[in-house]
Amino acid sequence: MNLCRRCPGMIHANPARAIPGGVRPLVRHLATRPPRGNWLRCVFVFGLATAATAQVLYDGSLSTLPAAQGWSYAALPGSAQQTQGGNAVRLLTTATTLETAGYARVAPIPLEREAGFNLVLRLHLPAETHVRQDRAGFSVIVLAADRRGVELGFWTNLVFAQNDAPLFTHAEEAAHDFAAGFTDLVLSLRGERYTLFADGALLLAGPVRDYTAFSGFPDVYETPNFLFLGDNTTSAAAEVVLASVVLVPAPHLQSARPGVLEWTGVPGQVYTVEASPDLKTWNSAGRVEAVGEQVRFTNAPTASTPRYLRVTHP
Repeated sequence: MNLCRRCPGMIHANPARAIPGGVRPLVRHLATRPPRGNWLRCVFVFGLATAATAQVLYDGSLSTLPAAQGWSYAALPGSAQQTQGGNAVRLLTTATTLETAGYARVAPIPLEREAGFNLVLRLHLPAETHVRQDRAGFSVIVLAADRRGVELGFWTNLVFAQNDAPLFTHAEEAAHDFAAGFTDLVLSLRGERYTLFADGALLLAGPVRDYTAFSGFPDVYETPNFLFLGDNTTSAAAEVVLASVVLVPAPHLQSARPGVLEWTGVPGQVYTVEASPDLKTWNSAGRVEAVGEQVRFTNAPTASTPRYLRVTHP
């Protein structure tokens, strides 16, 4: 079992040995066709691994504003209001669409797309107005260590991605009622793709973008590991309620044996085990919620047909 020099971060097992229970090591090199979205890379890695520790970036139950929890807050020209209450922060830029305000920070750990990471948010968007179809009163920006990532714009009834060519134009979108109440969102960046889950269901997906062509002020798109939540346009306004923001890194496989898959994860997070016969088509084999850092899935495929397994979140 060796770290592959041609697949960064990829660990290959001995291809001459099969793991009983339907989990087999890969018998050909993965450089030309790596399994995208595979947070475990290859499920043939054994032994101890570093725990996947969640980073709580904002916790509304602490009854403090985001600025007291590591975020920078700015509002221009200054009519925005932020209030803390009900285990959440409420940000209003609705006095005028010319107002911009929000929370920004650099992530506490490198955001590596190759390994993958998730930004987990709980939010409610009671109101939003915009005067352009490619602008939104509430936006989320996530840029990885290489400054590539995605900016998502939120209306009360849908979410859309900002394109990078042409720059900052309305790209893929999906309908969702963000005004009805709190939505649990998971924004996942892995490889060349991002996915957005809402309340556990896939909502939106697309390619990561490169916004470094932007030359205005402030130019946050040149900042590695950058996070932003708020209203960053003079063409829209919103009322948004943020309850929590958590950064979840990739899980780490510990062992695989007949009918059992174990990895280190983040307590409280739900993980999905997926199976594939060919590393192309992936289907859910089950879900498990992490009670502690040690996570176990005991319904791994045991059929005679060889399968590959991976763990994703959510």
